[in-house]
Amino acid sequence: MNILDFHKPTLRVLKILELIDENSTDGLSLSEISEQLSLPKGTISPILKTLVATKYIQFNLETNRYAISYKSFELGLSFGGNTDILSTIQAMMREIVASVGEICQMGTLSNLNVLYLLKEDPDNAISIVSNVGARLPAYATGLGKALLSGKTDEQLRELYKDYFFRKYAKNTITDLDTLLVQLRQVRQDNLAYENEESKDEICCVAVPLVIDDEIKAALSVTVPKFRYSDEKRQLIIQELQQKKQLIEDTCRVQNYHFDI
Repeated sequence: MNILDFHKPTLRVLKILELIDENSTDGLSLSEISEQLSLPKGTISPILKTLVATKYIQFNLETNRYAISYKSFELGLSFGGNTDILSTIQAMMREIVASVGEICQMGTLSNLNVLYLLKEDPDNAISIVSNVGARLPAYATGLGKALLSGKTDEQLRELYKDYFFRKYAKNTITDLDTLLVQLRQVRQDNLAYENEESKDEICCVAVPLVIDDEIKAALSVTVPKFRYSDEKRQLIIQELQQKKQLIEDTCRVQNYHFDI
């Protein structure tokens, strides 16, 4: 079917959703959506209001920006199938939380961002910037570094060419060379660390999940700095490495590749 034969109002809604999804890390304002889609604000505004009311996108009153919502994210997961596998993985994550008493998350790479797929909180959960369905720049997170470690230096130089490294916290990586040095260590250790990089006073340990010789996702535990002792770190590494093997084996048996 030629695109000219599509129902234009429906196509307009889909284009708005796709644009907001692609920019969900920082969100988009009405003016930005209007400019990028070359559509009048008066045409876009009622669509946005409807999508907010039906919870397919969310509107931040403080920033006046729109972002994708968990409802849209859940819809995408259901179309991806194999939700039983995700339930199995989530059960394993609950075991990690029960052992280490900290937040456990799983994500995959979406462009140069981490897309958070699953999250398990302990009773004493700290406030962090990531939630299921959210996106954060990969260079600033432990999960992201685990995911990026599957790419070569040459691939990364091309992907990050002319990229602006925004500083989120006191130790955020702000240049490609530093990122490349850390990723070489991640490849060597099969472990990625975050030390107050996405948020001050927050640390993280992550492991890549390898399916068919390719890093498809990553698993992490997030810890407030005041609880991040050597003993706690070793316990986290042990739990992550054990569950890494189980998750990878489960995905291979079920032929699941995190194609979200």
